[in-house]
Amino acid sequence: MQTIPEQISQARAAFAEAPDERARMGRISGVLWMAAAVVGAIDVAVPGSDHAATPLVLLLGAFVFLYGLASVVGWIPWDRASIDALAIGMVATIPVAGLAIYLTGGSLSYIEPLLVCPLLYAAFFFPERWAWPLTVELILVAGAPLAYDPDAIDNAFLPRYLALAVGFLTATWVMAGLKKRLVAAEVRQREFANRDPLTGIGNRRYFDATMKRELERRTRPFGRRGLDSSPLALLILDLDDFKGINDRHGHQVGDAVLQQATARAHSVLRSTDTLARIGGDEFAIIAPGAHGDGAERLADAVRAAVAAGDPDTDLPTPTASVGWAVFPDDGQDFETLMRSADDRMLRIKHSDPRREAPAAL
Repeated sequence: MQTIPEQISQARAAFAEAPDERARMGRISGVLWMAAAVVGAIDVAVPGSDHAATPLVLLLGAFVFLYGLASVVGWIPWDRASIDALAIGMVATIPVAGLAIYLTGGSLSYIEPLLVCPLLYAAFFFPERWAWPLTVELILVAGAPLAYDPDAIDNAFLPRYLALAVGFLTATWVMAGLKKRLVAAEVRQREFANRDPLTGIGNRRYFDATMKRELERRTRPFGRRGLDSSPLALLILDLDDFKGINDRHGHQVGDAVLQQATARAHSVLRSTDTLARIGGDEFAIIAPGAHGDGAERLADAVRAAVAAGDPDTDLPTPTASVGWAVFPDDGQDFETLMRSADDRMLRIKHSDPRREAPAAL
């Protein structure tokens, strides 16, 4: 299994690139645009607002509302766009907010406070490589009245703008940090749910998910990617008479034997193989790319490694029975492969009467 930092980094990338997450981002963005259009239309009628460009404000508001509605109902398929495409789309639409500020009074615009909505959206949903540039663009758009409004200085716009810029930068920093913490917490929860606490390898939940994912790659095409035509081996390993070890030596010794057997089995696996503890003394190995002869050789190597013994410890050295099954020869679904590997393991165990528990300490 990957380390927690590796999983956090991978989860942060997956968080942004997942199609359902991009679809959610599109819907949320649409709601924000619709809300801005409604607020703009209402504020036009509020006493004290700038009415000089009311028709243009309403026209722009109608366009923005329809754009937001298209994003919410899925007329714009944001789930098919990459995170970079979403970011570029936001870069292109932020100037629309600048136009709205210009039409509603420039340095006295009632629309400008709404810039905090796209700011929080960008800071939370986009990776930092996009969140910070988007924040800078929002700050520049917010400060544009300094370039075209001759009354900006007299309206005390500059001190308000400086405070807004600092607030935007701070909010982006806080939101980016919050997202890191949330992703890290989710990864750690997943780690607790998928890792066996005694041996440190994957547990039954992790094994099931990994095996089903490998089978789906070989039975269900994903997007433009065709089926994976490589073989897949499943090995089931069971320590012989592990109950006898616990009975004679105690559960502490039994736990140490499990840890030692795990380390020995892991030592002969490839980096692409998955080792998981799926029962008390039962383990499973997923070996992508291993065919029939390769699966048998791997089973022999694992069995020999577990039974090799360690002269530096006083722990009993167990023997192991290892069965295997290969996709698609021995089965094309999870249950059939498990049954085939388990049956082969039981036949091997029962065919050798010498498989007894290790001698007492």
